[in-house]
Amino acid sequence: MSARDAILIEIDSLPESVLQEALHFMRFAARQQQEAEWQDVLPSREVEQEVLDLLDAP
Repeated sequence: MSARDAILIEIDSLPESVLQEALHFMRFAARQQQEAEWQDVLPSREVEQEVLDLLDAP
């Protein structure tokens, strides 16, 4: 049985409130994975902060 099949079976037994939390987590996990794929391309938070500091300087 694949992970997808196991999840679909489990979904049938969960209350709506748990399903909402699971949906939020799945979206979060997918977003984290997408960000990790771009990690070497995107600037680091330190670089972003340096740019913000330069923009805020008088």
